[in-house]
This record gives sequence, structure tokens and C-alpha cells, in this order.
Amino acid sequence: MDQEKIENVNYSGVKIDLVDYRRVYSVINSCLSNNMKGYICVNDVGNIIAATQDRLLFGAINSSLLNLADGMPLVWFAKLAGGKGIERITGLDIMINLLREKNSYSHYLLGDTDERISRVITKAKKINSDLNIKGYSPPFKEFDDEDNRLIFEKLNNDKPDIIWVSFGGGKQEKWMYENISRLDRGIMIGVGAAFKWFIGDLMVPPKIFQHLSLQWLFRFSQDMLVKETRDTERAKRALHQRWKFALTFPGEVLRMREKTGK
Repeated sequence: MDQEKIENVNYSGVKIDLVDYRRVYSVINSCLSNNMKGYICVNDVGNIIAATQDRLLFGAINSSLLNLADGMPLVWFAKLAGGKGIERITGLDIMINLLREKNSYSHYLLGDTDERISRVITKAKKINSDLNIKGYSPPFKEFDDEDNRLIFEKLNNDKPDIIWVSFGGGKQEKWMYENISRLDRGIMIGVGAAFKWFIGDLMVPPKIFQHLSLQWLFRFSQDMLVKETRDTERAKRALHQRWKFALTFPGEVLRMREKTGK
């Protein structure tokens, strides 16, 4: 696969690849057919803005095979900046589509709880009865060397084709970036809370929230209904990131258009 053929735009230096689902599937097929390894990021506005202030996250996103636009504002930005061929792809979208594909690829769920992993596997096999899928729930803490050693011992023993990483936005991108060298083969895809969306533990936002890229607000309103998940700092951070994106949006569009001459 020639990575140079994948065009992108960038927001303050953070790349956003100009791809639709067919192109994503083609990239994955090409990598696996050529026994390559790598990782794919799926980022919304919040994570893009966070990456402009976090050098490790910046490096993680820009070193990925693909960084997909999870949110219509990123798609609007890419198109206004002169990009073509991009569509919004959420972590849930790509996971469902790839689980449905009738091929010989094996899948591995990494993250969340054993109970959720079991439920995801059960539902996935109802969608595709021929699916080869396993999973592992690592400890809910910052991983130390022993945690990572065990994770990659399991991955390299099972040799899955596609590894679904559900550690949460920011953490999973950095972890994939820092640990890709430990992986013998396969494509890791960071999907955040997709396991929870997939089995219905989180309600999929109504279409109006999706079109306006207000999934974060819908998610937060759900969390606030449960006392132990209330996190006003997270809400403030999300609101700040989106305001920063809105304020810098026009200037970033003009910068990209000047750079590309479009």
C-alpha cells in the first residue's frame, strides 16, 4: 500500500484523511494482504483540538495509517478546505461494517469489561455467524510494563487481523502509537465507547444530534442522569474544545486553501 496516495487536510497540523468507508476497507485489506501492521484513529472535534495542545497525541494521530473524521464539523472543514471523498465514519460505524463483512478476518476486542466483551461477541455472531472473534479486558488503570506484556502476549498468540481498542479517546491513540512495535501483525482500530453503543448500554443519539455533531452533549446528558458518572470538568473541557474549534475554524479553512491553492 502506498500511503502517499491517501490525501488529507490538516487542522493546525493534525491530519484528517480524505476517505470513505470503501477506501478504509481497501487500506485494511491491502495492509493485511501484505502482512503489514498499523493502527487507525477515529477522532472527533474534541480529540483534534486536544492534539493541538498535546504533542504525544499529535504524534499518535499523525503516525496512524488513517485518521477518520468522526463528526460532521470535521467533514465540513475538510470539504471547505478543498478536500474531496471524505465521509463521516464513527467508531461504531466502522466496527459494525467490518463485523458484517463476509471475509476470513479474525477480530479481537480489547478493553472495557469481560461482561461487555461477552455481550459484544454474542451480538456480533448474530450479525455474522461465521465470525472469528475473541477478547480481553485489561485492568482499569494506567498500564505498566507487565500489563502491556500480557496484552501483547495474548494478541501475538492469537494473531487477530483486526484489534478493536476501547480505552477511550486520547488514551487509546497514545497507547497504540507507543506500543505498535510490540504487535507482530494486524490492524488496531481505536473505537472509544463503541462496545457500549453496539450492545445498547449507551443510547445512539438522534439523527439531529449526529448531523449537528452534538453527540458529546447527548452523551453527557445521559451520564448526568447517573449520579456516579457526573463529571462537570469533562463537560467544561468538551465545551471549551468545541468553542475553540468554532473560533479557529475560519482561519484554518483559509490556511488550508492557501496551502493547496484551492
